[in-house]
Amino acid sequence: MLKAEVVEIGPEAISKNDPLLILFDETASTKLRRVSIVQRFSKSGDANYDIAAGNKISIDDQEYEVVYAGQLVKSNMEMIGHATLCFSEVPETPQHNGIYLKPFDFPKIHVGSIIKYY
Repeated sequence: MLKAEVVEIGPEAISKNDPLLILFDETASTKLRRVSIVQRFSKSGDANYDIAAGNKISIDDQEYEVVYAGQLVKSNMEMIGHATLCFSEVPETPQHNGIYLKPFDFPKIHVGSIIKYY
């Protein structure tokens, strides 16, 4: 399992019109932080960045199923803690860094929220 704590939410990170969350770790630039959720990973020997369809992601007590994970998710998560959580149907051309989740309910998220990838 991979576990992270939300340590910052950019002023433009949450949009009522766009059902997605852009995640980065603390290496994100000031410009990226404006539109991102910054997550700090717990150091764990069993950290697994291999996120695939059928896995689960929870944000506090809200659980989602991974429907699709783009080809760049694993490497981006390992290097810079980056992925885009999409709370919508998988489009014909999905984002390479996108993790598409169901249900499509946009989560309640705040500084201190715990994100678990399992």
